[in-house]
Amino acid sequence: MIVDSFKNIEKYSGLLPYLQNGLAAVAGADELPVGRYEFEGGYFMIQEGKTKPMTEGTFEAHRKFIDVQVLLDGAEEVAWQELGDTTSAIAYDPESDKERLEGSKEHHMLITKGMFWAAFPQDAHKAISHMDDQLSFRKIVMKLPVTA
Repeated sequence: MIVDSFKNIEKYSGLLPYLQNGLAAVAGADELPVGRYEFEGGYFMIQEGKTKPMTEGTFEAHRKFIDVQVLLDGAEEVAWQELGDTTSAIAYDPESDKERLEGSKEHHMLITKGMFWAAFPQDAHKAISHMDDQLSFRKIVMKLPVTA
């Protein structure tokens, strides 16, 4: 998993296929309505809302896409666990590219406006959460294909 300031995102282009296409597509995304948008090599979604308690819900992991999530406004807490240290709660669905998992939420971090994080197939992650007080957020969720 990568966690960094958005101003440094291009330093990771060697690890994130089609990142340049995605960055070109999300330029000006601050003003786009909530929804899904396609670009060559992947897609992105604009999401906004309120976080849920960290104790609710499950982790998720993907096999076909790398999640790159950019906080445009507000904040969220994200829990991370290595995939091998989790147990499957809902089997992998190739259609949605998602497996739901149970695991320890001991590794969690606050992501604020101007930061991004990237989750690879080995990274079970639980986003849109909070430990104490509920948070509001607006973010980009970019999906970049996993390449060999």
